Amino acid sequence: MRRVLLTGLAGLVALAIGLWELSGRGPLNPALAPASAAAEEIAATTAGVYVSLRIINAALSTAQEIEVGASVGAQASLQPFKVLEPVDDTVERVADVVFAVAAGAALATVGFAPVAALGLCLLGLGCLLRAFDDALPSVDGMRTAAAYAMRVGLTLGVILPAGFAGGVHLGDRITQPQWQAAMAELDAVTAEARILVGAGIEAPEATAPADGVPEGLFARLGAQLQAAGDGVGEAVEAVGRYRDAAVLMMGQADDLFRSSLTIIGIFALRILVLPALLLWGALALMRRSAGAG
Repeated sequence: MRRVLLTGLAGLVALAIGLWELSGRGPLNPALAPASAAAEEIAATTAGVYVSLRIINAALSTAQEIEVGASVGAQASLQPFKVLEPVDDTVERVADVVFAVAAGAALATVGFAPVAALGLCLLGLGCLLRAFDDALPSVDGMRTAAAYAMRVGLTLGVILPAGFAGGVHLGDRITQPQWQAAMAELDAVTAEARILVGAGIEAPEATAPADGVPEGLFARLGAQLQAAGDGVGEAVEAVGRYRDAAVLMMGQADDLFRSSLTIIGIFALRILVLPALLLWGALALMRRSAGAG
């Protein structure tokens, strides 16, 4: 009788918490808060990495569009920074992967609450069925259905959010040195990308004629030639800045590739591998306990 009462009470509590959370009145599941916090942290971190990668991508794309003209018998134009295209493609692919991770983390942030609430409701129903079967063992298959509902409900309501939070926290602890090194390399390349983005060619400002100087044909022609000369000088200076920064970024292409792969690997370890291992271990332990019981 004590076992029946305890099982029925646990079922009522789990069912009440699940229905309370489904109504949107606030989280009561103790395993839900750490999981939501971990998912929000992953989403915020991936958003920062995605912005940095997009800055690098924009800088490389802009540098590739610069044309340098030459006239030796025939006029032609070259795009000397097209050599950056493989690096740009790699950065774009990595940014897409990071965006997918950010979207998955945001989905986990939103989806943990209803999934855990449904799991608690299922756990509560399973406990109530088990208590009813222990009190009146007359319905065939009720014990099997109750055990299945309890396992699925416990997995969705408790083990899944707890395993995700534990995996993210454990991954953060064991990958902290690699993460800091990869982010330092990415920040260094992002700084060079900001130089590329800020090295635009500004249009020369129009100068007003001085007092007493007639605005004749030669005066206007001289002003236009001076403005053209200033524009050419600024263009040459901007192209030089692009060249210097682009050459430096080409030298850091290996660092960028290595740091990008490290970041993706750390994200995969934190949100997929370690939570899956913890979930698998918990389920194996639960099946063994059920088999022993």
